[in-house]
Amino acid sequence: MKKRKAVSLISGGLDSALATKLMLEQGIEVLALHLSSPFGCDENVAKVTEHLNVPLKIVEKGMDYIDLVRNPQYGYGKNMNPCIDCRIYMFVAARKVMEEAGADFIVTGEVLGQRPMSQRRDAMDLIDRDSEMDGLILRPLSAKHLPPTRPEIEGWVDREQLLDISGRGRTKQLELAAALQLKEYGAPAGGCLLTDPIFSGRLSEFFKAKENPTMAEVRLLRYGRHFDLAGGAHVILGRNQEENAKLSEESREEVAEGRMAFFQPLFSGPAAVLSGGFGAALSEEVCRLIVRYGKKGLGPDFLIDMRRGGEVSRLTVHLPPVMPHPAHEAHAAHAVPHPAHAVSHPVPLSADAEGGKERRSI
Repeated sequence: MKKRKAVSLISGGLDSALATKLMLEQGIEVLALHLSSPFGCDENVAKVTEHLNVPLKIVEKGMDYIDLVRNPQYGYGKNMNPCIDCRIYMFVAARKVMEEAGADFIVTGEVLGQRPMSQRRDAMDLIDRDSEMDGLILRPLSAKHLPPTRPEIEGWVDREQLLDISGRGRTKQLELAAALQLKEYGAPAGGCLLTDPIFSGRLSEFFKAKENPTMAEVRLLRYGRHFDLAGGAHVILGRNQEENAKLSEESREEVAEGRMAFFQPLFSGPAAVLSGGFGAALSEEVCRLIVRYGKKGLGPDFLIDMRRGGEVSRLTVHLPPVMPHPAHEAHAAHAVPHPAHAVSHPVPLSADAEGGKERRSI
C-alpha cells in the first residue's frame, strides 16, 4: 500500500503538535507547514518540529493577508481577529504546498467548539467549502465529532485511532501529550496579537492613517511607542534594549533602500524608526522624542546618528539650561526643560515644532 503524505499546519502550540504526532503514530509521512504572520509568534515552531522529527516549511503571509485583516469577508471574532477568513486563507495556502509536495491531505489541530467563531461545526463547513478543500482537511483531535473525511474513507488513516475532543478545556490534550511523551510546545491559547484589545486599537488607527502600508511597517507595529507626525509621517521609539534591537533588525532593509530612517542615540535612550516622510523638521521631532524618553540627567548636548539609504548623519540635540524664575526658585527641581534644539551641522532647525501624538502602546 502506498505510504500517504500529509501537510500539517503547525502553530507551535499544543493542539497542532498533537495532531501531527497522531499522524506520525499512524505511519503518515508529514511535512510541517507554518504560515508566518506579523501578528503571530514563531518562536516555538522550530523546537516543536525538531522534537517531532518532521521537516518544516515556513511561508510568509503576504500583503494579501494584510488586506484580508483590514476588510474580512466574514467579519471579526475577538477584537481584530478575522478568524474565518484567516482559516480560509491558511487552507488555500496549505493546498498549494500540498500540491507542490505531492501530499494527499491536510492536517490541522483545530478542536470543535474551542474557538467561538471559527471552530463551530457550521463555520468549519463554510471554511472547507470556501477553501475548496472539502474532504481533504483532517482534524484528528475532533474527528469523531465530524463526518469522515477522504483520508478516513479511503483508509489512509484509521478513524478508530482518532479522537473526540471538543470544547475549550485542555485537560485531555495535556494528558495525551504526557502519554505520547510530547514535551515541546507553546503555552495553550497563546499567540495572536489580533485578539489583543490594545494592539487591535493600534492596528485600527494604523489602517486609518495608512492606505497602502508596507509589510515592514506592519511588522514594526508590535514594538515600541508609536507617534503620528505631520504629513502622514510615523515614528516608533523602542522601550528597552530588546526593542531597540528589534527596530534595527526589522527596518534594516527598508533603511538601506531609503524608505525608512533609523535613529541611534549615542547615549542611553530609545532608538527610533521614521517612515512616511523625511526632512529637517521631521528629524528634529524624532530627535526631541528620543531625548524626551532618554535617560534623565544627561546633556546638555545629545548625539544621535541617523541612517538612511547608505548615508549616516550625526545630529546634535542641545538642551538649553533652565533658569528658574526668582519667584519659583524653591520649585526649581521640578522645572520643565526648554524644548530641545536639534541640528545637523551646520544648519540649525526650528525649536517650535510640536511633538507627535502617541498611539496606545502595548
